[in-house]
Amino acid sequence: MDVFNIIPNQFFNLLTGKNRTIYVNCLLELFRVYEQGSILGMDKDIARQVVTDYLDINPLEEELDDIEDTSELTNRDRANQILRRLEKTEWIDIDVNNNYEEILNFRDYSITIIEALKDISSDGFYEDFDDDGHEFRGYIYTSYSLLNSDFGEYAMVLEQVYKNTLAFVREIRKLDSRLKFYIKTIVDNSEIKDLINLLVNYKTELMDKAYRRLKTSDNINKYRNVIVQKLEQMQEDKYIMEILAKEHLVKSHNNSDIAMMKVNKKIDDIIDIYNSVSYIIDEIDNKNKVYVNTTIAKIKFLLSDDENVISKLSKILRYTSETIKDNQTIKALNTIRPMFTLSSYQQISKNSLYTPRGIYKRIENQFLESTNHEFDQSLKDDFYKEFEAHYSEEVIDRYLKEYFSRNSVIKASEIIKDDMTDEAILRLLYILVYAGDEMNYYIQPLNRKINNPRFVIDDFEIIKGEN
Repeated sequence: MDVFNIIPNQFFNLLTGKNRTIYVNCLLELFRVYEQGSILGMDKDIARQVVTDYLDINPLEEELDDIEDTSELTNRDRANQILRRLEKTEWIDIDVNNNYEEILNFRDYSITIIEALKDISSDGFYEDFDDDGHEFRGYIYTSYSLLNSDFGEYAMVLEQVYKNTLAFVREIRKLDSRLKFYIKTIVDNSEIKDLINLLVNYKTELMDKAYRRLKTSDNINKYRNVIVQKLEQMQEDKYIMEILAKEHLVKSHNNSDIAMMKVNKKIDDIIDIYNSVSYIIDEIDNKNKVYVNTTIAKIKFLLSDDENVISKLSKILRYTSETIKDNQTIKALNTIRPMFTLSSYQQISKNSLYTPRGIYKRIENQFLESTNHEFDQSLKDDFYKEFEAHYSEEVIDRYLKEYFSRNSVIKASEIIKDDMTDEAILRLLYILVYAGDEMNYYIQPLNRKINNPRFVIDDFEIIKGEN
C-alpha cells in the first residue's frame, strides 16, 4: 500500500518552516500527557493548558506563522493557534462527545511518527541519557533465555529470537553510523574548541554509555555460543522444523518446501549474525582508534607553534578557501600571488638533465669500536622527559593519583587553572581518552566553560572509581 494513501498531503508541513521546533516540542509534550490520560482521549482545555505551560517556560524567539496581529497576544492565544495547526495538518482530531466537551485524539499514523521522534530525541546517541540507555545485553539475553526455555512454543521462540537479533543489529548499526559522523567532524572542524568539545561528547555519549557496555557488561560472547548451538540443534531436529514450517505455510502459499526453506533461511541469518559480530566489533574498534588518534593529532597540530612553516601554509590555505567561498576568487589569488616566486624557463638544455654514471669503488668493512662510556645522566633525563610527553596510561595514572589522594572528584578547570599551556591541554585530552574501567576513573560533562586565551571548551568532572 502506498504510504501517501494513508498519510495526508499536509502532514509533514508541520516539520518544515521556521517554527518547526516549537511545533514538534509542543506535539511531544501533548503526547506525553495524552498517554497518561484517559483511553478515550484528552480534554481540549487540558491540551490547551499543556501547550500554554510549555510556552510560559520556553518563550518564542519568533512569532508563529499565520498570525498577522501580534499585539497583546497571550500564550493561551498561541496555544489555540498551535492546536489549530496540528488539527489542520491532521496530526490530531478534535471531536465533541455526548457531554458537548471537545476531546483531542491523535491519529493512528501520527502516533507511529511521534514514537519515532521520541526515540530520536531521547536517544543517547543524540543527547545525554540515563544509565538504562542502549541495553545491548537485553536483546541478547532475551534470545538466550527463550532458546533455553522449555515452553515448547518453537515458532514463537524463533520469531522473538529473530526480532531481538535484528534489533541488536540495528543498535550496532546506529553505533557504527554515529562513529562515522564523529570521524567526519574532524574534517569539518578546524577550531580547537570544537574538536575538544566533540571529543568530550564522543567519550561520554558514545564510548562510555554504549560502546563500553558492548565490550564489557554486554559482551555477547557470554551467550553467543549457546545461542548458535541451540539454533543448530533446532535445525537438526526434524520434528521441530516441521512445526516451524507449518507456521510459515500461509506466508508460503501452502507450499511446504518453500515454508521449510524460509525457516532454514531465518535460522541461518541469525547464526550468521552472531558469527560475524566479532568482526563487526573489531571494525568499530578500528574506527574508535582512528577517531581518537586523528582528533588528538589535529589538536596537536593546531596547538603547534604559529611560526612554523606548516602553520603558515595552513593559514594561507584557510584564508584562500574562505575567500573563494565568499565568491572572491580573484581577490584571493591577487593576495597570495606575491607570496610565491617560481622561476620559469623557456628552454631546457638536454645536457642539464644528464647525470654521469658513478664510479664503482669497493668499500672495506668497518668495525665499531667497543666503549665502556656511560650515557650522561642529563641525556637519560631528557630521554625520559620526552618519552613521558607522550602521556602513556602509566603517566596519566601517576598524575591523577596525586589529585585523587585529596579528592575523589576533580574538575578539569581545577587541573589547568594555573597552567594553560599546550602541554596541559594535551594532558587533559589524554585524561579524557583513557577514562573508563581499566583506569578506574570516569568523565561527567558540566554546564560550564574553561576559558583559554585561544579558545573556550566545556568543563568536565573526573570521578575516581571504586577500589
